[in-house]
Amino acid sequence: MANTAIVIGGGIAGCSSAYALAKRGIAVTLIEQHSELAAEASGNPIATLYPKTSAKPSTQNTLALQGFTFTLDLLKQLSNNAEFFNVCGQIQLAHDAREQARQAALIAQQETALFQALDAQSASEIAGIPLKMGGLFLSQAGWVKPKAFCKALASMPRITKMNHTQVLDIVKIGAFWQVKCNNDTLQADIIVLCNANQLQQFSLCASVASTPVRGQVNFFAPTPQSQPIKTIICSTHFLNPAVDGLHSFGATYAPNDRNPDLSDADTLENRHALQKISPEIFNSIQSQQPQGRVAWRSHTYDYLPLAGQMLDEKALRTKPPRYNASPADLPWLDGLYVNAGHGSKGMITAPICAELIADLVTSKPVIIEKMLASKLSPSRLLLKELGLKQLANMLIV
Repeated sequence: MANTAIVIGGGIAGCSSAYALAKRGIAVTLIEQHSELAAEASGNPIATLYPKTSAKPSTQNTLALQGFTFTLDLLKQLSNNAEFFNVCGQIQLAHDAREQARQAALIAQQETALFQALDAQSASEIAGIPLKMGGLFLSQAGWVKPKAFCKALASMPRITKMNHTQVLDIVKIGAFWQVKCNNDTLQADIIVLCNANQLQQFSLCASVASTPVRGQVNFFAPTPQSQPIKTIICSTHFLNPAVDGLHSFGATYAPNDRNPDLSDADTLENRHALQKISPEIFNSIQSQQPQGRVAWRSHTYDYLPLAGQMLDEKALRTKPPRYNASPADLPWLDGLYVNAGHGSKGMITAPICAELIADLVTSKPVIIEKMLASKLSPSRLLLKELGLKQLANMLIV
């Protein structure tokens, strides 16, 4: 069993992974390249916590619902959670015919009362502001302050934090993994890579494909029209209640756009989406100067995160296994794990993926169904490229 671990990346995925391992008695070194945790995609002032599900059963739906429940339970376990977590509920507005059909199907098929259908009047009463349409209300949804959440997770005993530390390379030396940094060389039994869009800087992860997606969120100070908002409100974009003196709204979606500056076009897009939610609030903020933040999510081709143990690409390509090979006989990179590729869903998928990895590390029954866990493998695209789709769905037995 592993006694030591190095987790690379101090966002939600990294801090969740460090927490899950430390909870099992493993000594963890958490490495972050910036001066503080949650400095990149996890660094927005507020993150929304709710699952966006489709009416048709899917792997994404299953993971979203299970991850949502897991993160809620995790937040409730953390001390002082009232300082960074609020169950305010969320309204998904039925803003067009397609969304209306999705919501009707969800209400018709739900086995438990997770969602509540609202007309415009009921939605307005719950939201605290006038709304021109109804939608679905998820009472268990809420907002989280990611930086404080990450800090609480990383405060777990047995976690040592190293900020301002740039990882240059990872290499297996005998039974241990070495992490070469700009100022030191560290050693541990296992490594968990949680560095999102920087995964492919390591040669062992060259086959792990993800796309950086630029997202811009904008902020505005409360106005008399916005101050009464009590819930998260979503249409094509979201609008949050005021937290620490600011409302946040957005977000844009731009794959492979590396512009780090606030974009006037994106601000306009977010404002137009806000106008559709509440023309009154839109009008009330016209005199305010645009404020905002840009970050890059890490998206995968199938919108599922990358979570689990890595396979050795060179060994797989040199001697591809049969389609019916036993997972135990595959060329695993013993002790190398990934928790990344969460896109805009990191708050609900990263913590449960951290728990999955901790289960794999400690050889415990995994927290999610085995076929679902297999579909999250960071090496799944490589296996499918080699014509081993069936094997990719059976990696955990």
